[in-house]
Parts: sequence; C-alpha cells; structure tokens
Amino acid sequence: MTSTSGPASGPASGPALTLPPGLPHPFSQLILSTLHDRVVGTIIASAIGDAVGLYTEFLSAEKVARAYPARRFVLHPPEAATPFRRDQHRSWHRPGAWTDDTDHSLLILLSFLHNGGALDPADFANRLSVWVRNGLRALDTLPFGLGRTVGSVVRSPSFAEDPEGAAREVWVKGGRNLAPNGSLMRTHPLSVMCLSKDRAATFETAALFSVVTHVDPRCIVSCVIGTELVRGLVLGEYNDEAHIDAVVNAALEWYTPWAAVRDSAQGRDPEPPLDKEELSRHVNASTLEELDLDSGAMGYVYKCLGSGILLLRLAMRAVASSSTPLAAQVSLFEELLTPLVLQGGDADTNACFAGALLGAYLGYRALPPHWRDGLRHGDWLMHKAEALSRVVGVSPGTYDGRQDKDTAVDGGRGLLTEAQIEERIMVLQARIAQEEQEHNRRLAAEEKKDRGFMAQLKWSRSKEG
Repeated sequence: MTSTSGPASGPASGPALTLPPGLPHPFSQLILSTLHDRVVGTIIASAIGDAVGLYTEFLSAEKVARAYPARRFVLHPPEAATPFRRDQHRSWHRPGAWTDDTDHSLLILLSFLHNGGALDPADFANRLSVWVRNGLRALDTLPFGLGRTVGSVVRSPSFAEDPEGAAREVWVKGGRNLAPNGSLMRTHPLSVMCLSKDRAATFETAALFSVVTHVDPRCIVSCVIGTELVRGLVLGEYNDEAHIDAVVNAALEWYTPWAAVRDSAQGRDPEPPLDKEELSRHVNASTLEELDLDSGAMGYVYKCLGSGILLLRLAMRAVASSSTPLAAQVSLFEELLTPLVLQGGDADTNACFAGALLGAYLGYRALPPHWRDGLRHGDWLMHKAEALSRVVGVSPGTYDGRQDKDTAVDGGRGLLTEAQIEERIMVLQARIAQEEQEHNRRLAAEEKKDRGFMAQLKWSRSKEG
C-alpha cells in the first residue's frame, strides 16, 4: 500500500488552503479563524461524543432509562460527573474517558503529524497493529474496546504485508456480510487533512483508509460520505440538507466505477452493486427510533451513518428556523447528542461520528463546557488539534511532528512487553475490585441508615398512638 501523498520532512505549516484572490486582509483572517474553530471542533467534539456515548454503549433504551433517569450527562467538574452504570463493560473506564473509537482516529492524526502532512494508509496500518498489542502509547492507555472485525484483520498473519488483503479475507470468510462501523468512526481527521483537496480526492482518501480493515462496500461508501461531509462543513461549503443529499448521491456515483477499476486491477470478480434503497432509508431517517439503534446489529455501519446525518439535518433545520441562530448553535450540540446517547446501542461510536459532524458544523466554541472541560486528556488532545490546524494552514505557526515524541509509533515511551501489559491489567483489576468493595460498603451503610430511620419512625408513630 502506498502513501496518498509524497514523503515530507521537517516542520510543516500552511498555507495548505487558497483563499479567494484579492480578499481584504481582515476578512482573510476572519475566515481562517472560523476554519480553525471548526477544525478543532471536529476533533474535540468527536471525542466528547465518544466519552458521553460510553455511558450507554451496548444497552437497550429501556435499560438506559433505568440507569440514567435524569436523562442528562455531566463530565465536569469531576466531583459532579455522572457516575457510570455499574457493569463489567464500563468498570474499566473513568468518566470523561474516550474509547477505541477516538484512539483509532488519533492513530491517523499522529501518523499525519509525524510524517509532515503526508497521508499514508500503510503507516496507519502499522500503528493500528501496535495499538492492538500496546494501546495508545502516547497516553500509556491500554487497547480496551477492540472490535471483532478490527481484531480479526489486524491479527491476520498477512496484515503487515497486505492490510487490504487481510481485511478482504476476513470479509469473505464472514459471508461478505460484515459491515460494522469500525472504519467510519475514525475517518473524521481525514476530512481536515483533505481541506485543500477536491471531492473526488477526498473520496479516494477515505476509501483507502477504510479498506485497511473494512472492505465491505457499505463501509467504504459510508466513510466516503462521512469524510466529505465533514470536509465541506469545515469549509462552509455545506450548510443545508440539499448539500447532504448531493454528497450522498455523488458518493454513490463515484463508488461504482472506483470499485470496478480496483476489482479489475486486482483480478477479482465485480462485487454486487450497492443497495441504494437501503442506504437511502438510513440517511433519510426522520427519527432516531426508525434506525433501531439498540437492537439487531447494533454496530451496523449504516446505523452509525444514518444517526449522524439525522443529527446534522436537525442542526441545520434548527439554525435555519431560529431568529437567533448564533444563540441556537450554543445549545444544539448537547440537545441533539443526548437523545442519541439515550437510544443506547453502539452509542459511543454513533455519538463519535455524530459529534464530528456537529463539531465541524457548529465549531469548538459551541461545545458545552461541562462536557468539553471534563474530557480526560482533553488538554493533550487540544494540543494535537492545534498542531493539525497548523499543518493544514488554518492557524499561524509551524509544527514539526518529528520533534513531538507523542507522534512516534511508540509514543516516545517504548513498546510494552507481555509482562508489562499483564501487570497493567492486574493493577486495573485491583482498582476495580477496590471500587466495588467501597461501593458495596456505601450501599450497606445507606441501607443500615434507612433501616434505623424506619425503625425510629415506627417507634414515633407507636408513641403517638
């Protein structure tokens, strides 16, 4: 697999974008400031969606309602953070932590920064292989939440030499019916990296990064649509629903000949055509309930794509119909994302993708502080988003990824041995066990207090009688 752009070295900086000629200087700075806000908004909002979505991941909407009766989530301040539903899935995490969804997007981001602005699917594949064994080394976090498809593909003996071939082998063995959302959840950084590209080049980039692990046509076309939507939202090219529909139609027209050329070049029989009606049902859903997010194949890529696009449509309608659109934008992110999270299902991935779309449309300044400021490793992520902004030319200054140890494959920390990984897992298990004991002690103390109160109440009433 080859890089989609040439190798780069040394500090990278803009201008990667060309502003209209003759634009007065103050206006050009204003445009760049807006782009900067949307670039950072894309990265941060997606991670927020991931972190908030973790609260309800893999739960039914009915269980979500029982676990979170307030129907609201708080990440900041830490002492007021909404506690997780107590179960094995969430016990490994702290409130405000993102999951593998954001980790995988960061592998693309760190690769881009390290390589001086070069897009290289092969380097991403290598980093993904390291993540499966070691987690995100830059933050010394373990690889929790590894999806079945990604795990099967990356652990394939042929993955290092031929990632797409390994992905295709897993897909074929699965009856050519595996279309999970594991590539869609990670592609939003590509949108920023493609700001200076046209639509066709963006489509191509998204497809090449999808097939590293996901070759099902539904996965590829979803990545193509999602990546181009975020790119156009950041640039301000897409601001109404007609633009969404145009991107979906363009992606379908682009995909068929693109796939035919690749099938021919690699000596494969042509794949069956995409079911356009099925895609249309998902991207034109009028309610979240229509998407049936908490049952069946929760991780189906069209469910993730459809839920994100629905929230984007609702945001566009709210802004267009408001007499105070700027005020409307400030509250929209939480108002739209919370109902999605309350649906349960693969909530962290759905909210991760939807967060990227809304962050690109609304910008960083519209993100709610009680979510934004409670994001674990939020300052670190902000620095990487700012570095990305410099490399693509929407904020001033230079950035040299080679001098940033975080961008190295091992995060500047070295790779872990099996013994070190086991030790970290044991420490986490001990922490979880201790927290469970403390929780049970608190429950016992509260029950004892309640029994004492009821006994006192019963005694008082008997005296009154």
